[in-house]
Amino acid sequence: MDAQKVLSPAELERLVSIRHPHQAQLFLVGRYLLRQRLASRLNEDPARIPIRIGARGKPLLERSGWDFNISHSGDLLALTIGNRGALGIDLESRRLDPPRVHRLAHRYLNAAEQQWLTRSPDPEQDFRRLWTVKEAVLKACGEGIANNLQRVHWQPGAGYAMLDRQPYRLYQYALPRAWLTLAVEEGTDAEPTWLRLSDLPFGLEISGPQPNLTRNP
Repeated sequence: MDAQKVLSPAELERLVSIRHPHQAQLFLVGRYLLRQRLASRLNEDPARIPIRIGARGKPLLERSGWDFNISHSGDLLALTIGNRGALGIDLESRRLDPPRVHRLAHRYLNAAEQQWLTRSPDPEQDFRRLWTVKEAVLKACGEGIANNLQRVHWQPGAGYAMLDRQPYRLYQYALPRAWLTLAVEEGTDAEPTWLRLSDLPFGLEISGPQPNLTRNP
């Protein structure tokens, strides 16, 4: 099936606006997989599933009860879907040298977090852990990262993080080339079920006219 055929007009417009071919392809794959997985749960045509953008910029289903989130970094993409509360996912695969870790930490993290990274035997890995916690929590609540990173508090090693007074349960995974964090609004004990692309009962074909994937440098 042509992946573009299941996207909404708004998603197709967004796809065309992405100038980097690789980023455009990841967006297309992510939205295709999202709609296919939702279709199997909602028993609906994937092309007819109504997805809107919330007041704070987070994509949402028009019907209540289900939440989803997508993250990609480098060649990796992660998608999460659930009906047990708000959720967010963040994937980070960038390689960061110590000077860049220091600069980012000084700019975005509080004093205690900076001290923790200074003492860390692996500051690059721990920075990815901390950064993905903050982004996953902010994505779960629908907030952007601008001016909000320091509102997320996490004690290294803890299974939850706080945004203001709201706790979020964390699931963290060290991948071969990246770090992945899933944040779920506190209130459920359900463990996530992980699927790989090879586990999915449908195929993926990116075909048809895609000028944004071939024309742009």
